[in-house]
Amino acid sequence: MGGAPAGTAGIYDAALHKRQALMGKSGPSALWKNFRVFRIACFACIGGVLYGYNQGMFSGVLAMPAFEKRMFLFFTLLISIGLKDRERKG
Repeated sequence: MGGAPAGTAGIYDAALHKRQALMGKSGPSALWKNFRVFRIACFACIGGVLYGYNQGMFSGVLAMPAFEKRMFLFFTLLISIGLKDRERKG
């Protein structure tokens, strides 16, 4: 049922061992061995934390009554200016 044809297991084992030799160790100990990868991983983690913090702050600001009041006036002004421009052009 499926699987590799008879006699080809040695080829796949050789390819697996070659891949593992090129990869090196995996897991946390590999990060200490390759410090560049560790720095890139740390930089990516910090970026994710800052992005999440930023999203949380903006969602809090968007729910503030003062923000809604001020932006309502701003968008009302923009809509009225846009309509006036359309009337002049059209």
